[in-house]
Amino acid sequence: MARASLTLRVREEVGKGPAGRLRRRGLLPGVLYGREVGNLPVEVDLKEMKKVLGREGESALVQVKVEQGDQVREYTALVREVQRHPIRGELIHIDFFQVPAGEKITANVPVVLEGEPRGVKVGGILQHGLDEVEVECLPEDLPEAITVDVSGLDIGDSLKVADITPPPGVTLLSEPTSLIATVVTVRGAEAEEAAEETQEGAGEGVS
Repeated sequence: MARASLTLRVREEVGKGPAGRLRRRGLLPGVLYGREVGNLPVEVDLKEMKKVLGREGESALVQVKVEQGDQVREYTALVREVQRHPIRGELIHIDFFQVPAGEKITANVPVVLEGEPRGVKVGGILQHGLDEVEVECLPEDLPEAITVDVSGLDIGDSLKVADITPPPGVTLLSEPTSLIATVVTVRGAEAEEAAEETQEGAGEGVS
């Protein structure tokens, strides 16, 4: 798949103060780490980072150009951790993992449900389970998403991780019995919601 490109600049200052000043200038503090680069504090343009995450998701595989003084080096990197402000939800820090050439990586990939289940056409409700799965593959084989056809699901049917056929070169690491999607009756959905509310209420009563 085509890789997004980003320019990272090595930071000279670290800590809360310098990080706050970077954010006020429209830059996002982060870290690039890996076998070849060690642990580099970096900064990236916030708008460009938002564009990449919006297009590729929060496990994006990117081509990074690292600028440090007069030196410029290029690496393949995986977005490993995205930190957001707990209240405002804005990006505050990002971690990149430098991918060694020729080695497999693990990443979370979105699951896209395709088609209208047979059970929904006769009054059932499609319930979603996992919205992403963990995979292992070479960087060049990392899919943007895994699309799953749910049109054959009838009421009472379910689809689990074990039912997914991954793309060539990709191994699924998520628990095989984890639910991806199921079709239930309206009454079944209401009963499930009531059970969840009961469990939440019981939990709130424990001190």
